[in-house]
Amino acid sequence: MVKRGLSRDRLVELAHEYVAAHGLDALTMRRLAAAAEVTPGALYKHFRDRKDLRRAMADAIFQTVDLADIDPGSAGVDGVIACCERMRQAMLRFCDGGRIVAGSYAPFAATVELSATLRALLRVVALPHIDAGDLAFVLRSYTTGFVIEEQAYLALQSSGEWDTLVGTVSAHSRVGEPADVIAIMTGDRDRRFRAGLMAILVGSARTAS
Repeated sequence: MVKRGLSRDRLVELAHEYVAAHGLDALTMRRLAAAAEVTPGALYKHFRDRKDLRRAMADAIFQTVDLADIDPGSAGVDGVIACCERMRQAMLRFCDGGRIVAGSYAPFAATVELSATLRALLRVVALPHIDAGDLAFVLRSYTTGFVIEEQAYLALQSSGEWDTLVGTVSAHSRVGEPADVIAIMTGDRDRRFRAGLMAILVGSARTAS
C-alpha cells in the first residue's frame, strides 16, 4: 500500500534520517521507499531519480542557513566570511552534509538564495579584475571541500580509526613540515577554516575590514 499524504519535504527529511543512520552511500530510492513505507514507484511522483532527491536534500541543508541579518550593501568582507561560515555550519548539522551538497547544483529556492547572497556580497568587495561569480564558486567549493574533509575526520575519530592512521602518517613525516590535514583537523578547525577563507580573499577582495 502506498502511504497517502507523504510530501516531498517529508521524504527529504526521511532521506536525511536514513543517511544519519546508514550513511550516504547506502541511500537508494528503493531503501528510502522502504523507510517511508511506500512503494518505490511512489517516490517518482516527487523525484525524477536519486540525483533529484540529492538536490532536494542539499536544498534542505541550505534552508537552515539564516541570512536575514546580512546586508550585501554594507556587510563588507565580514559578511562574505559570515555567509561561508554559516554555509559550513549548515552542512555540518547533517550527516555527510558536505558530500550531499558537492556537485548537487540544486536549482531550488534556498540554494539559489544563498548563491545570490554570496555573489551580491562579493560584487561589493571583489577587486575590479575579479568576477564575483567566479569568486563565489571558489568560496563555495572551498567550504564544501573543507566540510567533506571535516566530516570524514569526525567519522574516523568516532570509529576509532583516526589515531592509527595518524600514527602511520607521522612515522613517515619530517619534523617542521608545514601544516597539513592532520594539523588542521585536530586543531582549531574554526580558525583554520577562516584562515583559508582569508587566503582566498586576499588579492581578490578588499579585506581592510
